[in-house]
Amino acid sequence: MSGAAIKAGRGQAAAPRVGRPPSVTVPQIVAVALELGLDNLSLKQLADRLGIGLATLYRHVGTRDELLRLASFELMLRRQAPAAESAHWSEVALQYAETLLQSFIAEPQLITELQRGRLGPHVEVDLLEKFLGVITRHGFSIDEGVRLFHAIGTVVVGTATGMTGNRAAEAAGESWKLETRRVLGARDDDELPLVRRAYPQFIDPGTAQWQFTIRSLLAGVAAGRGEVLPADLLSTPTADRAVSITRKGSGKP
Repeated sequence: MSGAAIKAGRGQAAAPRVGRPPSVTVPQIVAVALELGLDNLSLKQLADRLGIGLATLYRHVGTRDELLRLASFELMLRRQAPAAESAHWSEVALQYAETLLQSFIAEPQLITELQRGRLGPHVEVDLLEKFLGVITRHGFSIDEGVRLFHAIGTVVVGTATGMTGNRAAEAAGESWKLETRRVLGARDDDELPLVRRAYPQFIDPGTAQWQFTIRSLLAGVAAGRGEVLPADLLSTPTADRAVSITRKGSGKP
């Protein structure tokens, strides 16, 4: 084959593809982003997985922040809405709270976006509409429903922040449990007797604390309405046992 033919062949191979770029929709983009995980996800990674160029992706999603907002919106709305037929309104509220908590735990990046003010009304109004649509069927006024909605959100965000922080610390080998043992071990054995008794609860600010907090909130709302929560919602695991933590070098329990 002549040199001219080789050059011609190379030129043909390098020629740009003719035709429309691969078709993609915003729901497809969001679905793949959630599949990859929002934490540290780059638009380049997303475009590569979708099999499209960055220019095509930018036509649908202008920035990474916009992608995170769209993904967080989808993540929360794809959860099952609480059933209005639940026996008691507290079951509706608890189901919503647990669903919201699971969303934040599954994607810790959402907490960061919330703290930066990037998860605003564009996400919240749809959640509120769904929540009010159910809770008002249980005798709540719209004002009462909104107050409960915000109260649940406050508890959820605080809990999710604590849980994700503890998980990150454990992954780094600096768990809350170990640090607490070091602190108590450095103190005299007769110091902080109540904290030592509370040690099991103190080192586990996760599930048990979450159950106590959300049920306390719902119990307070119920009391304000002249009601009592169903017995199964009031039951929470408790523990009241002391843990032996000795001062460095003392060897004493």
